[in-house]
Amino acid sequence: MNDTMRTILLAGAFISFILGAGTATGQEILQFFVSFGYLGIGVIIIAAILHAWFGAYSMDVGLRLKAHDSKDVFVYFCGKYIGTFMYWFSQIFILIVFITMISGAGATVAEHFTISEGIGRLIMGLAVLITALLRLESMVKILGIAGPIIVFFAIIVGGGSIDAGGLSQLSHDLEKVDMPQSTSYWWQSGFVYSSFVLLVAVPFLANLGKNETRRKNVIVGGILGGIIMLLGVFAIYIGVLSDFKHMKGVEIPTLLLANEISVGLGHIFSIILLIAIYTTAVGMLWTVSTQISKENQTVYKLVTVTLVIIGFFGGMLPFASIIDFVYPIVGYISLILFIGMFYRQFINPGALTKADNKVTDESVS
Repeated sequence: MNDTMRTILLAGAFISFILGAGTATGQEILQFFVSFGYLGIGVIIIAAILHAWFGAYSMDVGLRLKAHDSKDVFVYFCGKYIGTFMYWFSQIFILIVFITMISGAGATVAEHFTISEGIGRLIMGLAVLITALLRLESMVKILGIAGPIIVFFAIIVGGGSIDAGGLSQLSHDLEKVDMPQSTSYWWQSGFVYSSFVLLVAVPFLANLGKNETRRKNVIVGGILGGIIMLLGVFAIYIGVLSDFKHMKGVEIPTLLLANEISVGLGHIFSIILLIAIYTTAVGMLWTVSTQISKENQTVYKLVTVTLVIIGFFGGMLPFASIIDFVYPIVGYISLILFIGMFYRQFINPGALTKADNKVTDESVS
């Protein structure tokens, strides 16, 4: 596989991992971006810069450190004690996000197909289980191809929902709705949103980078993935703003937008949403199972099956409520990781002794 295709697949895998139930359905976008009205554009710009930076840097450190355990990556960023805490905190939160993905699958199936949420959770759990049992290379290809497709349809739905009349009434509509905001100030929202994404992304991205040999691929792939992902977010954000008055009490805002454009697009986008949930859930499940099993394949399979069962029953919790309550809190705590990464890259890089032995100057070109 040539470098260009490898870079695209890495970017696509990054996108697929991030664009899960919360983002693709519009729930995260409502809370972190739309709740600030037009200032949400500034939030997206901040988030895009941070996503591009940590996407590239996390994969680069993964490549250079060649750590068998992502705990080593957290320790490198934050030191022995804080790094160990952040590592375990990330594993717990990744499991929570996995449960949220299964819950989101149930909500999507119930809202669009009018069938039992339990059936949606069961189908998603089985699909994720089968995929997680595949080797990493197969997963990267699946996620890498799905990512750009998800963004493409997000742009279609968001762009097709733009309405000048709805945008002109936005200030009036926002005043009438008591909408929860992730932070007190709009500029904080970009940091908090990116930081909770960072917490779950670091183990996955570091493992992606570990299996690469060229720094150029991981750096460009990380930057490209972060920027393209936020383009999809921007499209959904504008679409939701245009139809904000109809969003109150809606579990899946983007599905509402798609159905308003056309019933056919609504059917297609419901499948795209399930793919987005599926790709993120696969990444989450694989990340936690890999860390617990320590490369023991028997333990990996047992842990993976157990976590899918936990996800199925945990998915009974209300989807929107999980996002509204858990994500902002985790975002604030995860700012510690942001600070550690910034310190390591720009102030005190420290020693990456494994990298010195395994990454040559030719790998940078």
